[in-house]
Parts: sequence; C-alpha cells; structure tokens
Amino acid sequence: MVEERVEEAYRESGPLVHTLALRALGSVEEAEDVVRRVFASAAAGGSLASRDLLHDAADRITGDLERRVRAKLTALDDPDVGADAVTDERAVLAEADRILVRAALDRLEPASRDALTRALVDGVPRWELATSLGLSEPDLESLLRDALLALWPGPVPAEGHASAQGLASRALGIRVADGGQQHIAGCDGCRAAWRSLNDLVGTVTRLPATGPVVAPRAGLWDEVRTAVESGPPEAEPDWRAEARADAARAQRRRTLVMTVAVVAASVFAGLAVVLGQMLIQPDGPTLATATLVDPRGGSDETGHASLRAAGDGGEVLVLDGPYAEYPDGALEVWLIPAVGEPVPLGQLTSSHYEVEIPASVGSAVGAMLEISREPWDGDPGLNGEVVARGTFG
Repeated sequence: MVEERVEEAYRESGPLVHTLALRALGSVEEAEDVVRRVFASAAAGGSLASRDLLHDAADRITGDLERRVRAKLTALDDPDVGADAVTDERAVLAEADRILVRAALDRLEPASRDALTRALVDGVPRWELATSLGLSEPDLESLLRDALLALWPGPVPAEGHASAQGLASRALGIRVADGGQQHIAGCDGCRAAWRSLNDLVGTVTRLPATGPVVAPRAGLWDEVRTAVESGPPEAEPDWRAEARADAARAQRRRTLVMTVAVVAASVFAGLAVVLGQMLIQPDGPTLATATLVDPRGGSDETGHASLRAAGDGGEVLVLDGPYAEYPDGALEVWLIPAVGEPVPLGQLTSSHYEVEIPASVGSAVGAMLEISREPWDGDPGLNGEVVARGTFG
C-alpha cells in the first residue's frame, strides 16, 4: 500500500508539479508523465517537500526539453550543438519558484496576503495603504514583514547574526534603526539570506505574469499510485552525458570523413583531369554579347555576358564578373524580353555562371539582362535593387 504521506504530498504538490510541466512542455500527456516520474522517485527515497518536488520536476523537464530540441536539430541536419545546454534550465527553475511562491501566498491569512499584494504587486504607497487598512505605518510595516517571512523558505539566521526581521525590513525597503549592515557585509550566511529575501520580493512583484495552477485530472492519482507501488523507477539517463556522447561520436565522424576525403582526393584528382579532358566539348559559337554596367553608378563596367549556341539548338548564357554570395540577400539573374514578363535564370553565387535559356523564351538575342539584389523575403518577383544591366546585341 502507498503510504499516506505520499498521497498527502500528491494532494498538496501534485497540482504544482503538473502546472510547471504543462507550462514548460505544452503537452498534457508529457506533463502527466513528469508527475508520475517525480512522485515515483520521491516515494522510493526522495524528498516529498514541495520545493524539492518542484526542483526535481524542473530537472526532469529540462532533460525532456533538451532531448526534444536536439532531436529536432538532428532531423533538420543542423550542425552538432555539442554538450552545452540548448534550453535555459534557470528559466524552468525560476518558474518553479514562482509557482511555489504563489501557492504559499494563497495560504497566507487574507489580510496579510491583501496587504503584501497591494504593496508589492499593485505598488500602492505605504501611507495610502495604511490609511485604507486603518493601520499606523509601523503596524503596516510589521504586517508586511511578517507576511514576507511567512513566504520565505530560507533558514532563519542563528542568534548572534542579523535578525530575520531586520533582513526582511531591508528587503522591503523599510527603514530600521540597526539593520546590521556591517555584520551582513562580513557574514556569508546573512548576506545570502538577505539576497534570498530580495529575490522573493522580486518574485512576488512579478506574480501577475504567472497563470493559475492547473490541477491534474482526477484519474492521474491512480496511475501515480500504480507507479509508486511498482517499486523504485529506473534511473533516468542524464541528458548531459548523452550530449557528451553525441558530441564525441560527431567528432569521430568528422575525423573519419576528413580522412576519407583526403585519401579520395589524392586518388581521384588525376583521374578527374583525364576524364574532364576526354568528356569536355568545345564551346558553341557566340551568338551575342553584352557588357554589364551598374545603373546606380553610371557607366562602370560590372561584368560581361555572352550567348552561345548549344548542341541541341538552344542557347546558353555565360556570365562573368565580380560577383559573390550576400549574407542578407541573393543575386538573381533575369532575362527581360522585348515583350512579356522578366524570366528568372537563377541565383548568382560566384564570378562565373552558366545557365541554359528556357525553350519557352526562344532566342535571347536582343533581350536585356539584369542582375538584382533580392532580400530573403519569400517574394519570387523582381523587386530588389538592380546592380547590373546589359543588352545582347
């Protein structure tokens, strides 16, 4: 039988774990799987405290996100991303802490919750808030300080260190006669507690961006109980170890490919030259030529184009000039006939380019040739800036 303490922990923290997983993964099925894994692991010897359950869930969620993203990159044939994290684990942990703070805030006495929310979230000035609540400012400050400490999960400093009330006052911006500033400056524990309280104030202030807790479906507890009764779950693979192994395999593949490429190049270099000399055909006669100029800069020559006869009776455009790829756009070649729309002839990525004139065009003699710089906007038309132009004469 499942111990009552596990069921009690599920009732208290199950909705929090489910909400965190749902927000991070965006899938009910995957979120419920995280809930089952978290509670099965905790019941087998882990901590059932809400904070520990949420942080364990954040670690598992990060691993799931890493595997998901890396699988997509592999499917897209993207370069290997190595062993560094692709997702932001800190963002998942921060969301876990916000969920914990919201749950703790909801458990406060209504008066304390209302005062703290209006002071930090709504930004109501303290004198105005004290007047509306019928309290003196010192009483309001005491109420806010006690409410903040009720939310704070950190350890209270021992005797002889800065008081928790003083640290909370400093975090809330409340003036204190003796805030222990000199002691805090030289005490790592008190300084860490003060920073933790400051972070808590910031978390409460940003709570409006956090959505409501989404309770899991009623039948999920039965599945969690079955997972718990099945015994300790198998240890989950660490995505970091998987990433390091993938990076090592990718490095071995790259080394092997480079070795094979060097050997192949040395073996086939001479053969390629021989075959090229055997198979090359003499160029057909030149039908027309065009000197390309930049219309933006007057008569500056920017290349040379020629039309040559092909063996099948068609025509081939041969283009030479100082052209190269652009990082933010593409050089498109266009044939502008005397009648009709511009005909695209492909992208220009190097100083030499050859392309067959489409049979539907007929002869390109007498037509105009343009090269335009087109942005990567998905528009296939001639809309960019023309950088070279010439007419076949």
